[in-house]
Amino acid sequence: MAEHTSRHDTFIRSIMGNQQIALDYFRSCLPANILDKLDFSTLRQLPDTYVSKELQKSISDIVYACQRADGVGEVKISLLIEHKSYVDKYAPIQIGSYIFSGLLKQIGEGEKPSLIIPILLYHGRSRWEYQTLSSLFGGLEPELSRFLPDYQYVFHNLGEIPDEQIQALHNKFLAASLLAMKYSVLKDRLSELIPTILKLAGEMEQNLQTSLIVYTFVNSELSEQQIIELITPLPTQIKATVMSTLDIFVEKGRKEGLREGELKGKIEGQLEKTENAVRNLIKQSLLTDEQIASALEVTVKYVADIRRQIKEA
Repeated sequence: MAEHTSRHDTFIRSIMGNQQIALDYFRSCLPANILDKLDFSTLRQLPDTYVSKELQKSISDIVYACQRADGVGEVKISLLIEHKSYVDKYAPIQIGSYIFSGLLKQIGEGEKPSLIIPILLYHGRSRWEYQTLSSLFGGLEPELSRFLPDYQYVFHNLGEIPDEQIQALHNKFLAASLLAMKYSVLKDRLSELIPTILKLAGEMEQNLQTSLIVYTFVNSELSEQQIIELITPLPTQIKATVMSTLDIFVEKGRKEGLREGELKGKIEGQLEKTENAVRNLIKQSLLTDEQIASALEVTVKYVADIRRQIKEA
């Protein structure tokens, strides 16, 4: 279960570390009356977290900040990633804990408290409906209900969004990623959608494509032969990207009798692509070395060495 949780967390962090993807995601899931209040030209990712140690087992967060459209103060937009595979009716309590933990951290760091807008992203199998804290205390008289904290959150349940609506998003890589997440626990449906996911993601930079391809195929649990059969009808560029990313070409090359030198050249080419992907993630996101290493399946030392080379250049 821990590996399953880490896989989702690593993938979401890798794509949401790209500010344009995060911006398009916020625009797709926040209500219009909230979007009107925010100045997204000032959007920036924050390197810290508001998640307490107690919440880390079930929720992780990605925090962005932007100014209000009226120029009065700043707003924190927090994407909360739900790690449970089951419906948790006590999620409103967790979210309340998150909000107050974040406010306390702001005060502790000498900041003026700024509004936190939580977005709970859920992509599990079970049906889950939005609930507030007050729903856990049914039948309270008004005299008593006033002692309950009153807050809302944005509940983004991928299971309730039609595939057609997801595919219609302006950012096609975001659409591909949301589809991969939506069906990550429904392997037969995910396998059917893989050609669509790969085509939607075709125009994105290589390091993000790599993250999506690895995440999708690992969740699908398809065999090497099934993957080859699945991607054979796809356009040459997409097929080459998948083959390269998953290292299938190595085994396939051996079966076809490639000479050792040719095989070595292909492996060296893959290593160069991996290094370039690591460099791009370091330069373009706020991901830690551990997160980059997990996303690209390399060692933390490998990432740290490349980061040092970039600083010394």
